[in-house]
Amino acid sequence: MTEQKLKVLIVDDEEIVRHGLEKIIDWEKLGCTICGEASTGEEALEQLVQLEPSIVLLDINMPKQTGIDVIKQVHDNPQAFPSKPKFLILSGYSDFDYAQKALNYGAKGYIVKPIDEDELEEKIRAIKKDIESEAEVATLRSSAEKEELASRFKQLFVKGTTKGITVDDEAQKSLYQVAVISLERAGCVNGETQQFEAAAEDCFVYLQHFSFVMDASYVIVFSDEGEETVKRHLERLCLRLQKNKTGSIAALGLRAEGLDGALESYVDAHLLYQQLFFFTQKPYIVKSDLEEDEDAALRLGKKPDGFDSNYIFTRIPELTQYIEIYDLQKIQVLMEQLRKWLKTSVLSIEEIKKLCMAFIVDTQNSVHTKHPEKELETVPALDLVNLIYTQNYFDEMMDIVTDFTTGLAESFTSNTASSTILKVIQYVKTNYNRELKLELLGDLFNCNSAYLGKKFKEYTGVPFNTYLDIIRIEQAKNMLETTSLKIYEISKLVGYSNTDYFYLKFKKHTNMTPKEFKRTQEEKQ
Repeated sequence: MTEQKLKVLIVDDEEIVRHGLEKIIDWEKLGCTICGEASTGEEALEQLVQLEPSIVLLDINMPKQTGIDVIKQVHDNPQAFPSKPKFLILSGYSDFDYAQKALNYGAKGYIVKPIDEDELEEKIRAIKKDIESEAEVATLRSSAEKEELASRFKQLFVKGTTKGITVDDEAQKSLYQVAVISLERAGCVNGETQQFEAAAEDCFVYLQHFSFVMDASYVIVFSDEGEETVKRHLERLCLRLQKNKTGSIAALGLRAEGLDGALESYVDAHLLYQQLFFFTQKPYIVKSDLEEDEDAALRLGKKPDGFDSNYIFTRIPELTQYIEIYDLQKIQVLMEQLRKWLKTSVLSIEEIKKLCMAFIVDTQNSVHTKHPEKELETVPALDLVNLIYTQNYFDEMMDIVTDFTTGLAESFTSNTASSTILKVIQYVKTNYNRELKLELLGDLFNCNSAYLGKKFKEYTGVPFNTYLDIIRIEQAKNMLETTSLKIYEISKLVGYSNTDYFYLKFKKHTNMTPKEFKRTQEEKQ
């Protein structure tokens, strides 16, 4: 049987661009065919009705009706455009905000002009895969049935009781297994879940399932699937979302029958989900992982008599002494003791983070108070507070705290006034908007880049790239507060040529997007 080719409509007000897009890649090889062209938004809407394309390459910035207007009309009038085409936005760098709006209306992505043929081909392949996945999913269960079932199960999980929730006999007899995935740990930025959902549908296309967003998590309910099958496909999704990073991003409940069983499975998964912060070695966790973890057993137990949540601060005088005599071994032992105490405590994740933030501030103040004459060129503890708060995993958070304390010791015993590291730090502070790498700095200051990186981390308490990000984000915050520059302009001024990457870094260090930060500062005034 011959494969049916996907129809592609090209919409751009420049004829040379339209003709170029026809020739830039081998559409036939990709299983696509160009079905038509349009030079205006009005023409595009007519062609969408007449030709019913599957994919639309759409210029974002056209006279009269823009690409946003076209997508909005399609989004707001699904009955008039039943083919539901996938839009790939064509934009310039200055159109980033428009492209973001297009994504909010369901566009599958955007590509910046001048168009790179490899990037275009990759995007088309991804969209084609999405279309094929959607078609396969539709054969398993009608969209209306899945949405209705998902809605009832979401009610079930929110209420925590089967009372008032009804399903047909077939659904009541099914075996359910629930997975809860952390959207933040899966890399979803600014609440955007489209790419995540596409990846999930691709990995579970042959499994009976339905899913929905619930708070900051994505809940997937598997129906009448074997446990090993579910685990295999869930691992595939998690590894794909992790992108070579470590850390558990999902929790999987036990398999059980009917509505009561589904609720039980969700409760299992939700309990595990709350423990993802402490697991870094597996892509997802199940109940046996919690049962086999001795630290988890202590962490989930009752608060022991005499539990002192201020214990961590009682160790600061001792730590200060070790810093003064540069005893890195004893510092390491003490930090491991604190790591163990925090990991096995009954404190909440929020409480643990707050303790760690206060700990580094108090430790730095302790050293400064005893030795006011010392000029310690470490990263100010307050600069690391947001970094600690936004960490998704316990071990990563504790590495920051430990690196800071050892860096404080190194700085205390060094001749910082004339050190190479001080010169590097000053150079970074004045040249943060340039493309800075350790290799370049090594050449500038006549030292091996690997050695420089090691010493830099010892002095500042954080790796070079983290320090550079801290400087850049602080400058960006200042610009957002004091200027009317656009976000993409600030991104370039502080050293990030890719605005998307700037958004990611800003969110990681401040726990909010640049727009949210700017709005918050304006509200304070």
